[in-house]
Amino acid sequence: MYCVLFNSTNKVMHAHLKDGLPKNIELVHIPGRENIRDKMKHYTPDAFILGLSDTLPNQEDLRYLQLLVSLPYTPAIIVIAHTLTASQAVCLIKNGAYDCFSGYVSGDLLGNIITRLISNSEVHEEEKSGILGNSKEIVTLRAKLLKYARLDYTILISGETGCGKELAAKLIHSESSRKNGPFTPINCAAYSDELLSTELFGSQRGAFTGSIDRPGLFEISQGGTLFLDEIGELSLLGQAKLLRVIEEKKLRRMGGNKLINIDVRIIAATNRSLAELIAAGEFRTDLYYRINHLSVTIPPLRQRKEDIPRLAHSCLSRIPGTVRDIDSTAMKTLIEYPWPGNVRELQSVILKSALNAQNGTIRISDISFD
Repeated sequence: MYCVLFNSTNKVMHAHLKDGLPKNIELVHIPGRENIRDKMKHYTPDAFILGLSDTLPNQEDLRYLQLLVSLPYTPAIIVIAHTLTASQAVCLIKNGAYDCFSGYVSGDLLGNIITRLISNSEVHEEEKSGILGNSKEIVTLRAKLLKYARLDYTILISGETGCGKELAAKLIHSESSRKNGPFTPINCAAYSDELLSTELFGSQRGAFTGSIDRPGLFEISQGGTLFLDEIGELSLLGQAKLLRVIEEKKLRRMGGNKLINIDVRIIAATNRSLAELIAAGEFRTDLYYRINHLSVTIPPLRQRKEDIPRLAHSCLSRIPGTVRDIDSTAMKTLIEYPWPGNVRELQSVILKSALNAQNGTIRISDISFD
């Protein structure tokens, strides 16, 4: 179901359009222009229809259109006016309108335009995000990631190893208000408690043998995003230290006394069930709620097999050489394989198969899952 906002005081136009639009488009009526920023953020619509009054578009309408375009959550805007000259339509488009109509507009026509607009947008989002596929699961995931990117809350990303959790985190960061700040990833499983504290919080000269004044990743990530991968591997001591920084938005470097203010968005990821870890006493409930304001689960590759041809060809296109095709039997084998290592395993298999292939095509004899 797609959401389209209709912003106009014209109730007759709203009723007419609502009756004519396809069933997969929900038309939400917003009569006034007040608090439009909050309403746009709340609905995160797929398209926006601005219905103007019976008079010609005026300067107030143009200023409002410019405001809409400036918002980070605004999709393509279609303007409908009772009367509209060619020069006025050009002016509206120059000021950010996607398209303009005057007089009577049928719901069928508008539905076709909106459907095409949304379809083109989804193709663009796939290419931009790097999260490839047209399965229902992945289309829904991309939409959710883009929606959450606009909301400055902590996010927990769950999913099996190799399914693309860091890629999802990078997409959230790149589409957020923090996109001009740093994106800093760290694998929590790769460090001992002491080393992880130094990496995250920094150190003060003299804190321990050989220590120097050094900012941690929280400081380095100021104004940006800190990606805590494999957060389920943190010890209870490490969890307690992290929780305090998240709650207070302040930290002290190891061995230091000065409190440092922190402005960082945290995205955490795990391939384990944190609920099971909590039940086993291995993960703090309070930390779980702090990092789980918003959550997404990335589906394993075996649950979206229709995306495998797209992913396989994408992997192949990035490998130097002349191998650029996969025959039907080989592709059938790839689709039927359960992929315990998910997309990361697929990338490895395609690379090895391309090295084995001859005459520019991967065949079933070239594929090895070892």
